[in-house]
Amino acid sequence: MNEGTIAILSQWSLLCLAWMGSMDAQLQELGIAPKRMLAVICSFLLCTFVSWKLYFAPIEVSLSGTVLPLIYSACLYARLHQPRRRLYLVGACATAVLLFWLRWLFFSDPILLFWDERVIVPAVGILSILAISRHGGAQLFQVMFSLPLADALYSLFEWKLSGSCRFGDDFAQDLLWSTISLWSIASVVRFTAMRFVKWRKAASPHSDQRRW
Repeated sequence: MNEGTIAILSQWSLLCLAWMGSMDAQLQELGIAPKRMLAVICSFLLCTFVSWKLYFAPIEVSLSGTVLPLIYSACLYARLHQPRRRLYLVGACATAVLLFWLRWLFFSDPILLFWDERVIVPAVGILSILAISRHGGAQLFQVMFSLPLADALYSLFEWKLSGSCRFGDDFAQDLLWSTISLWSIASVVRFTAMRFVKWRKAASPHSDQRRW
């Protein structure tokens, strides 16, 4: 699969789900209006298709791969609760270092790459983020912040080897949107499980009354 394909497919899928209202319950839990979510995904799609980039020779910065995720992560960070915001920020930085180390490890010893890197890295990132926080907004912030930061660290590492530096290239966007897709699936599973538990708790008193 060509680099960048996963990002576009993920963006289109989330756009369709948000448009049909399938994500309204999750968005309400996050405190994000559906119209705002549609605008965010459309901005990513537009920048991905047009492939807008900023050039600071020899550095190349992608809007959809670096700039937009960092902007939206800043917006999510401002909405987090004050006491734990710094903790989530430190956790996102730790996740970014972990993902950078993982990509460096696969680059140094490719025999360790037992599966596609675009599956292993997002899976490790999601496990790290879920271990740090159970709050949906904090998890989404860490995804949007840690993945571009990890890519920036890896791009600086590649700069020494190739002489060129590209922030947020197509491969980095695949990693980002694979992680967002995995987080969305985990969020739906968690939300469904919580609703089922609440339904069981609400139904248990009625069943006890019927027995009496």
